[in-house]
Amino acid sequence: MATIRFLQENSLYLLLGLAAVCTFVWLLQFRSRLRMTWYAALALSLLHVAYGVFCVKVFAVLEGNGPSMGAMSLFGAVFFMPPAYWLGARLTKRDAAAVFDVFAVCMIFTLLCARVNCIISGCCQGRLIPGLEPLRWPTREAELVFYVIFLAIMAPRVLKNVTFGQVYPLYMLSYGIVRSVLECFRVAATDKIFHLSHVWAVLALSLGVGFYGELKRRHTKRHMRNRAREMR
Repeated sequence: MATIRFLQENSLYLLLGLAAVCTFVWLLQFRSRLRMTWYAALALSLLHVAYGVFCVKVFAVLEGNGPSMGAMSLFGAVFFMPPAYWLGARLTKRDAAAVFDVFAVCMIFTLLCARVNCIISGCCQGRLIPGLEPLRWPTREAELVFYVIFLAIMAPRVLKNVTFGQVYPLYMLSYGIVRSVLECFRVAATDKIFHLSHVWAVLALSLGVGFYGELKRRHTKRHMRNRAREMR
């Protein structure tokens, strides 16, 4: 019982530790592509998780949830991580597309761990299912399924180096759609079906569509230019 209680009370820290370890292992696969030493990968793994926690807590405060230690909003990571990736790539003169694709997988796995903690701690529940009380809509579980499917599809493609920076925009696009639906079934500060998180979901969807469209346009243009050179 004492062990179970310890795991429950420290679940967030343990899951974040798992996310840091998995991030480190993942980054080691890209040492040559990102021109990165193993100790740089270790430092970045810890910094990535720490900054992610900072993002979700700051966004929770901006949403009006107050400076509570437990208040977190995963949309903080969705919106605040990209500027850090872009700045890191720019300052270290690394390929931004590669940086975004590699670290997007790290971020999504970290959010997966955070959502698992929601289940353990009992927060972010779905609304009661009418007529089937006390059963609730499995919103957290559905989001976890989304993460697993997305990672299963995109992580192998990143490993094979066949992506061109589209992983993060595709994540924002698809996550915006998923959260737009799930928010209708989640417990919120208001009894209304539509609330503030719907705004963030639509914003994520819109940004994802815009960024992906621009990346696709540039990628197609670059591909056609290369084809033209080969035909000369």
